[in-house]
Amino acid sequence: MALATLIAVTLACIGWSLWIRRVTWSCRWEVAATLNIALQGAAVLLMSPLASATLGQWLHSITGLWNLEDYIAHDCYIVAASAVVYNALGRLQDDHALQASFKQYVERPATLCIPLMLATYSLGNGSKMYASDFFDVPTDFWLNTYWLVLCGTLIYLLGYGARALLVLRQDPRSRGIANVYLTASACGAVACLVRIGTAYIPGLQEVEGGNLVWLFACACGAVFALASAHSWRVKTKWFIPADH
Repeated sequence: MALATLIAVTLACIGWSLWIRRVTWSCRWEVAATLNIALQGAAVLLMSPLASATLGQWLHSITGLWNLEDYIAHDCYIVAASAVVYNALGRLQDDHALQASFKQYVERPATLCIPLMLATYSLGNGSKMYASDFFDVPTDFWLNTYWLVLCGTLIYLLGYGARALLVLRQDPRSRGIANVYLTASACGAVACLVRIGTAYIPGLQEVEGGNLVWLFACACGAVFALASAHSWRVKTKWFIPADH
């Protein structure tokens, strides 16, 4: 029940944010932030026990692989973290420098990570053992490697984005939103560190049970969503006539 409530609250925050930011899909400098929120929402939904019991069963009947929806969710997280970096860099660099930096330091690592994740997922317990919560699947060498590749890449991407956010926060006008984004990024990184620790130390997994990973992952998504919605509402106030 606690997990279901946490997921529901997170998805509600994300849904509200996407509604507030619905016009930003056509705004070049805002679409990355909105994409990040949407992908985190998709990831949380795909990792939920409900998705495992429905979509996961259907995907298994087609592919013979268990927990494929969780692998797709983790791909969403990789792209979402990349979108965070793109959003931050877009406020610091001109278009040419942005494209060059993003391709070298973000797009290439993320592109390499996804097939490596697929290979390690397919070879290990992740694809062979069903669990309503993927964090409960007993880890073997390949699943440990999967978690290391996924979480290591996410930590790298969030850290790269945090570097840009630290520069942004030097501007008083951007300090507030940069601080909140840094907090959300830190929550995501903590979730990854906990997952690596529990994957490689089975005793910790028995104690933690995936709860902390869920908590920090959902906090990451909710904080990004609420901050992005607030940021957009502040920006749109400039376009609303005073008599309204």
